[in-house]
Amino acid sequence: MNFKELISKRRACKLFNDKKINEKDLHCILESGVLAPSSHGFEPWKFVVLEQKEHNLKLSTLCYNQQNVASASHNIIFLARKDLQSKDEFAQKQVRRFSGSSEENFQKILEIYTHKTNAMNDDELYHYAQLQCYLAMMQMSLAAMSLGIDSCMIGGFEKTKVDDFLHLTYPFETAVILSLGYKAHEPKYSTQRLNFNEVVEFYKEK
Repeated sequence: MNFKELISKRRACKLFNDKKINEKDLHCILESGVLAPSSHGFEPWKFVVLEQKEHNLKLSTLCYNQQNVASASHNIIFLARKDLQSKDEFAQKQVRRFSGSSEENFQKILEIYTHKTNAMNDDELYHYAQLQCYLAMMQMSLAAMSLGIDSCMIGGFEKTKVDDFLHLTYPFETAVILSLGYKAHEPKYSTQRLNFNEVVEFYKEK
């Protein structure tokens, strides 16, 4: 299928059947997330994969008992990382990948790339990284659909409880969840979207 067909076919799956995603396809989906774009190339994320039924069932209780989480073949929990300031080893490591051997050049790029994050508090750093996680999630969702695998993006969960479930410590916090599997049945309703002209406006100088 072409790209338009792919994005048109992708739907939020509310209930999955018992078929498991094979290892090759799962790796392809995860690799698509690894290759996702991020601001300044920081890649402020980590992907935790749940594949055992008991873990998915436990996670669903922390997601207001959503059946798509419970019935999924796999759930991917996206973690936002907050160590994105110039003082942080992770931010420095990411910048060194493309700053070359010059220490002066490294310091210059580090200052530019962390100018915004250096002024952020802890909550702002989390939300900044969380936004990046959505890019990786969308890329994984489309990769899954290209393989005939359905998905549902989960934003409704008890964050503190999911963090505790994963035993998270700084710099990681739960950002969003992607449930993956094969749909149990066809959707009851057709996709509804605003029409093109309601959404798109071409700027004209007045």
